Amino acid sequence: FVDFGISGKDTIKREKYLKLMELVENGKVKTIITTSLSRWSRNTLDLLKSIEILKKNKTDLVVIKENIPSLYTPMGNFFITTLGSVYQLEREMCSVRTKDVIQNKKKNGKVYSRTPYGFDNKGGMLVKNIYEQKVLRKMERMRHQGNSYLTISRFLNRNNHKTKSGKKFTKDIVRILQKTDRKSIGSSSINR
Repeated sequence: FVDFGISGKDTIKREKYLKLMELVENGKVKTIITTSLSRWSRNTLDLLKSIEILKKNKTDLVVIKENIPSLYTPMGNFFITTLGSVYQLEREMCSVRTKDVIQNKKKNGKVYSRTPYGFDNKGGMLVKNIYEQKVLRKMERMRHQGNSYLTISRFLNRNNHKTKSGKKFTKDIVRILQKTDRKSIGSSSINR
C-alpha cells in the first residue's frame, strides 16, 4: 500500500492507508511492515489511535528503519510513542521554517513560488510586468463599475488577453486576482 505524494501529516486524506486500516479492522491483516515510522504517520494522535486499532485486531507493526520490535512489547510501545512525537515535532518545525522563509522572501520582494500574475521573475526578484499590471488595472476599473467576474473574464478573452500560463481567463481567476494584494509584491502565488 503506497500513498504517493501524500504527507504523513494526517491520515484522513490517505486513501491507501484507510484501505489498509479497513482490512485490519476486518481481521484480514496479521502484520504490517513499514520502512519508517515517519512514513506511517507524522501525527502523534493519529499514530496512537492507529496503534490501538492494530492491537485491538491483533495486527503487529514492524518498522524497518528504526528497528522497532513488536507492538506487543513494552520497548516497542515506548519507541513508537517517542518516535511518533519526534516525527510530529520535525514536521511542525519544518512547516515553521518554510513559513518563515516565505514571509522573508515576500517582505523583500523575492520570488518564493510561482511568479504571480502582474510580475516577472528577474534574477529571483519580483519585477512588475507592465502589460499584466495594465490588465490588472483594467480588471479593477471594470469591477469598480459593477461588472461581474464573468463579464470581466469574457471581456479579457474577447480582447485576447491571456493568463500567465497562456490560458483563457475564467471568472474564478479574475476573482482571485482581484482579491490579491499587489501592494505586498504579489503576496499570492496565482500565476494561472
